Amino acid sequence: DNVKDIVDNYGLIKAADFDVVILRSTDKGYGYKHELHLWLTMEDYVNGNLLILLSYIILGHPEWKGGEIKIFAIYPEAEAWKQKETLLKLINDGRLAISPNNVEVITQKGDRSYKSIINERSVDADLIMMGFRTEALKENAEDVFTGYDNVGNMLFVNTDKAKIIS
Repeated sequence: DNVKDIVDNYGLIKAADFDVVILRSTDKGYGYKHELHLWLTMEDYVNGNLLILLSYIILGHPEWKGGEIKIFAIYPEAEAWKQKETLLKLINDGRLAISPNNVEVITQKGDRSYKSIINERSVDADLIMMGFRTEALKENAEDVFTGYDNVGNMLFVNTDKAKIIS
């Protein structure tokens, strides 16, 4: 409902060189707080480390005790295996407690949108996190935050500087 306000104030926030986090809440709530789904795409890879760091902060809250992080990455078929290796190396190098079984690279085939994939795969997630690009917000702000009709609460994250996990 507040997309226009977000877009109007976004430039001011970015001018101060802040990272931006926007919560899209729904009536579905946070469920049992067991599954936190992170979604990565080729367009927003710079947000990946911040998404992982924020997910660990959220899981540190007592209400999320016993919760787990699942990472989904959507890439074209030609890039999928290379990107999975890169992602697993990032997790290993950062000594993150994410099982390789909880990392899934999904190949984007044909003209199927990543939104339809997220709507299908994260319908039962208690919280979904994904990055967004400043350019996408400038091009069509409403499209960035809409089209996720089958899922619950989503946290959209934007940074201009990749965070280092070590």
